[in-house]
Amino acid sequence: MTQPPVHHNAPPGLRAWLDSVDASREPSVRDVTIDGVRCIIKRRRPSIGRGVSYVMRYARALFLGMGCKLFLGEFPRPGVLLRNGLAHESQRLDQLLKAGSRVPEVWWQEQGLLVLEYVGEDLADLIRNEDSTSKLWLARAAAADLAAFHARGMWHGGAQIRNVTLQDGELWRIDFEENIGSTLSRPLAQAYDLFQMLASLASLRKLPDDQARTLGKLALDVYFEHNPDPEVKARLTRLARLLCSTAAPLRAVLGRVPSRDIQGFFRVADILQPLLLKP
Repeated sequence: MTQPPVHHNAPPGLRAWLDSVDASREPSVRDVTIDGVRCIIKRRRPSIGRGVSYVMRYARALFLGMGCKLFLGEFPRPGVLLRNGLAHESQRLDQLLKAGSRVPEVWWQEQGLLVLEYVGEDLADLIRNEDSTSKLWLARAAAADLAAFHARGMWHGGAQIRNVTLQDGELWRIDFEENIGSTLSRPLAQAYDLFQMLASLASLRKLPDDQARTLGKLALDVYFEHNPDPEVKARLTRLARLLCSTAAPLRAVLGRVPSRDIQGFFRVADILQPLLLKP
């Protein structure tokens, strides 16, 4: 079988390193340095019951699509949603690189395996560990970067704060396995990106409640300062209306439950609440 070509920027010993490891024992994502060059190894193994697994994934995608149609007015087709994974990510990275986006290069690809350029530390860890001033700068930078990305007509599909990295003072985007944006309208796909970023900020571990709310509100304001797209705002406002109407009755019951996910839900509802007050 012909082996795939090694990218010219990849470490010279990459192919030998891949041949030397036991793939069955490798984690799904690994940060490794080969010949002094840092790279990310991503693996996806086929499931044992592929047919059953596909039916279950299709059912989940169908349920998601029906909920999206009911509450947001669009139906993401399940068959398109399931065209995801490493092959899809490789194609998107190639397209985005050609369009001038800051995303990692693909250095090696084969079935179930992707080797990517290392592009820095993820913002989730940085925000958790930096001082207050740096936290604000990072949240502002992330929001402005997403706004600029969207202004060029792009969508991410996995725009959580952990999928943005910082390297040499510049932000990069990673993790493009998800395919939801290709089956939604451009405004809703971008509103979904923005919601993912805000929800991930609101749910960051080890972040006090007041800081999480401050960062989320700042990110929302900065985004629309840089990309005042009325269609994106309209889609996000519709989502905010759904979240806020759901959060109101649940808060009395679950408001004191010390769960990061539950409290993150209430935080993001509060962050989006101002959208309902503006014309």
